[in-house]
Amino acid sequence: FRPSFRVALLIGSPQSVSMALMKKPAAAARERSRSLPPVAAAPASEGPLKGLVALLLGLERRPDRRQRCEDMLSKEVPWLQTEFFRATDGKVDTIPDDEVSQTWNTKNNSLYGAYEEVKDADGKVLHTAEEFADPGVDYKFSPGERGCAHSHYRMWKRIAEGKEPMLILEDDVQLVFERTKGGMASGASFTSRLQLGMQEATKKKADVLYLGWSGHRDGNFKHMKAARGKKNPVVRKAEYVWTTVAYVLWPEGAKKLLAAATPMNQPVDNFMAWEAREGRLDAYVLLDEGDADDTWSGGIVTQLDFVGDSDIRKSDGGDQGHDPTEYLAATKGA
Repeated sequence: FRPSFRVALLIGSPQSVSMALMKKPAAAARERSRSLPPVAAAPASEGPLKGLVALLLGLERRPDRRQRCEDMLSKEVPWLQTEFFRATDGKVDTIPDDEVSQTWNTKNNSLYGAYEEVKDADGKVLHTAEEFADPGVDYKFSPGERGCAHSHYRMWKRIAEGKEPMLILEDDVQLVFERTKGGMASGASFTSRLQLGMQEATKKKADVLYLGWSGHRDGNFKHMKAARGKKNPVVRKAEYVWTTVAYVLWPEGAKKLLAAATPMNQPVDNFMAWEAREGRLDAYVLLDEGDADDTWSGGIVTQLDFVGDSDIRKSDGGDQGHDPTEYLAATKGA
């Protein structure tokens, strides 16, 4: 499945706006199934997954999401040591401005996501499509976006203080889904591919390994140049990919991200993607069996309900079709 960057909406009410949607293609597009594939056996005690700890990120006010995810992980990957990490709640928690900014600009992200003009309810153009690229349009972070960014910032601090990589999981991660090659993914396939991915990423001294992803990477570069020779069948160099539903982060990578986040001035997936694009973060994506150069969204995980059950409103509209005027930092003539 390769989602289009553009979505057409039918506007029904006079209060509706003509929406400019920047598409963040969702790994969630792959169809889920209720079938229960085989459970993963515990990995070898001396293998690449030895001692791996996962931080499960979730809001305290969403115990339903936490319970679903913990139940799935316990069933599918009982070997994985998991620790719940309380997410920063952007609606109630204080977030320092020197860690996450109040606003962000679309200029960098516009190189990869297609923006359309934004109109108000009366049809007046607030920003043209060209303005999203140059000089860029300023948005206020939505409370959910800012809380999510700060949550990841705090997890980076935790990882930077240690010596071993850690697995970051958001509480809508899903291990059971229809694979690109056909058949169902499971804890068993997750474990076997993660073992291979960790081996390859360690050889390459990666900073981050995305387990689920959408966007530009080796085989589909837009800015970087692909290396010559045979392509690695397990991991590929990332240029600019979206989603932070599941990724392995090494301490050195965490330190690089924290050094750049003074403050974090983009939604967290955009921020990480730009650091990779600029060569400051050595990022890779993990391929599932069947993922190829023309696979837009891939990896060994997906998202349970990317569009329907999210506590994060996308300030620029996003895949969810949220109002792209709601969080505009300023409008022309204002």
